[in-house]
Amino acid sequence: RRAMAYAFDYEAAVALEWEGTQQSQGPVPAITAGHNPDVFVFHRDLEKAREELAKSPYADQLDEYPVVVHWITEVPAEEKWALLFQANMAEIGIDVEIVGTPWMSVVEEMADQELSPHIVTIYVSADFPEAGSLLKVRYHSDAAPTWSQNEWLLDEDLDQMIDDALVTLDQEERYAKYRDLQDYIVELCPSLFLYDQVQKHA
Repeated sequence: RRAMAYAFDYEAAVALEWEGTQQSQGPVPAITAGHNPDVFVFHRDLEKAREELAKSPYADQLDEYPVVVHWITEVPAEEKWALLFQANMAEIGIDVEIVGTPWMSVVEEMADQELSPHIVTIYVSADFPEAGSLLKVRYHSDAAPTWSQNEWLLDEDLDQMIDDALVTLDQEERYAKYRDLQDYIVELCPSLFLYDQVQKHA
């Protein structure tokens, strides 16, 4: 996962979006209350990607393990990021198969761990404008069989950290816990955080 995170071209991905779009700074949008401004951010570095890949027990068998990416056909622009990912991964020897998939089929797949593809392109927003809301719907085990978490982390320690943060009444203490959660998640590297979506309204 870390090899993929280092191999992806974030600048190219951002360039495919609205002017003013910025690369994500971790798993929480930068404007969200409780965002960690000091969280580690992956940037394209093929040398580091190859170093990480060499640590994998599958490094010499990559041709036997193609990575399947499903993108949402109702959002045709998503194919661009899937193609970019495919091209970037080829540079470090990872074969990627991209599959256009209707949204309802994706929802159905992601409800079952055995049916979930390796990677899905999704946009997820917080239910309320605080980091904990997004972290809950993205990475808590409760969210695993939903469309918002294809990672299937099922990490009990992470669940407890999220639940504890959400019931912490003191704002500064709660935000500090959110920051720790973001560090924890980035260290796991379960996802590629591409960009914070910019919405434009006439």
